Amino acid sequence: MQLNDRNILITGGRRVGAKLAVDLAQRGANIALTYFQSRDTIEAVVDEVQELGVRGLAVQADLRQPEDVDALVAQTVDEFGSIDCLVNMASTFNASPLDQLAPEDFDDNIASNLKAPYLTSLAAARAMQQNPTVDGLQGKIVNFADWAVFRPYKGFLPYLIAKGGVVTMTTALALELSPTITVNAVAPAMIDPPPHLTSEQIESIRQASPLKRIGVPSDANNLVLYLLEGTDFVTGEVFRVDGGRFLGTDHL
Repeated sequence: MQLNDRNILITGGRRVGAKLAVDLAQRGANIALTYFQSRDTIEAVVDEVQELGVRGLAVQADLRQPEDVDALVAQTVDEFGSIDCLVNMASTFNASPLDQLAPEDFDDNIASNLKAPYLTSLAAARAMQQNPTVDGLQGKIVNFADWAVFRPYKGFLPYLIAKGGVVTMTTALALELSPTITVNAVAPAMIDPPPHLTSEQIESIRQASPLKRIGVPSDANNLVLYLLEGTDFVTGEVFRVDGGRFLGTDHL
C-alpha cells in the first residue's frame, strides 16, 4: 500500500507513536492521533506532522468507551474522508504483584489493553469497509502486543493476560476481515524506556537481552512501516521485536 495521501489513525502517540506519526507523515500520510489526558503532547505531535505538509488531527477519547471510539472514527472520517490504516499503540503498563492483586487490576488491564484496541479495531474496520478496494485491499490494522505473552515474567499477570488477548484478537480478526483488510501485530520488548524506570532497572533489562541493548523506536516503527507499506501479503502474524529476550532464561 502506498502511504502518500493515505489517512492513518494512531491510538497513543506520546513516545514511540509520536515518532511513528512523523515517519508516516514524511511518506505523505495524513495523521490522526488520540489522547486521553496528554492533550499538549499530542497536539505538539500534530503540529510537527502538519509542518511536513500533511493534515493532522488530535482527538480526545476514552478508548474504553464504545461511544468515544465511534465518535473518534466518525470525526476522523469527517476530517480526512476515510481511514486507510489503524495502528493500536495506546496501552497501560503497571505492575501488579500476585500477593497484592485486587479485582480492579484485572478489570483495568482488560479495559485499557484489550477492550480499547478491540473496540477501535472494529470501528475502524467498519469504516475501512466503506473504502474502495485498491489492489485487493480496503485497509490495514497493526496492533501492539508484548513479547512477554510468549514467555511471561512475574508481577504483571493481568497485563499479560490482556496483551495475550491482543495476540488472539489479531489472528482472529485477520481471518474475519480477509481478504480486503490485513491485521498484524508487533510484540516489542523494551522500546524507548519510560521515564519512571531507574538507570539500574534499565541496565538490568539490557543485560537480560541476548543482544545486550535496549530497543529504540525505529526498531518497532520500521516493522510497522513494512507492514503498512512494504508488503500486502502478510496478515494474522505477530512479530516479536525483543532483542532476543524470548530466547533467554531470565524473568525480568
